[in-house]
Amino acid sequence: MMGNRNWLRQRSFILLMLILGWCPTLSVQSAPQSPVQDYFRDLRALRADFIQRVFDEQSRMVQTSSGQMLMQKPGKFRWDYQTPAEQIIVADGERLWAYDVDLEQVTVRKLDTALSSTPLALLSGATPIDETFTIGPVRQRDGLDWYELTPRQPQPEFRLLRVAFKGDRLVSLELEDGFGQRTRLDFQKLERNPALDPGLLQFTPPPGVDVVGDAG
Repeated sequence: MMGNRNWLRQRSFILLMLILGWCPTLSVQSAPQSPVQDYFRDLRALRADFIQRVFDEQSRMVQTSSGQMLMQKPGKFRWDYQTPAEQIIVADGERLWAYDVDLEQVTVRKLDTALSSTPLALLSGATPIDETFTIGPVRQRDGLDWYELTPRQPQPEFRLLRVAFKGDRLVSLELEDGFGQRTRLDFQKLERNPALDPGLLQFTPPPGVDVVGDAG
């Protein structure tokens, strides 16, 4: 169970960092002006409800979860998973905290260490995104405008990222790995650049829980 949860977390982190803006703004050289460029250029924060679905290589849904998320540049986010198990995941800019309510356990790691083995290293901002990804033309699916971001260099953990808009509104994100497995995030009540309570982007372990890792 914990293995499945960690797998889902990693996939969520890949997707959220795309919208969080760890990478620089999208260059106009990547493609003609599009909702992708317009949306991410001035992005500073997000708040939304989400539904996360994981599909296998035959497009069968194998996992679903839901909750609320907050994100703020630079390097801060909070995911409150409500179903199927209650979890809280917080990045405070320095550390990544994962609190499993059922297990009464908190796992903490330095943020750069937690992300170093994932495609997030690629999205960390060291390289302009237009040098890292090719942004494909718009495609229609599910009544949405989808854009594919394909890494210019092959990556071991993912094949491409997809971003979906309805008009100028961000609706969905999707990651596909080399085996055809997909993780999709659909957003509801999404707010772009809201004023966020700084306290929600910090984490203090509740009394009596086990804390595993580097809490500093």
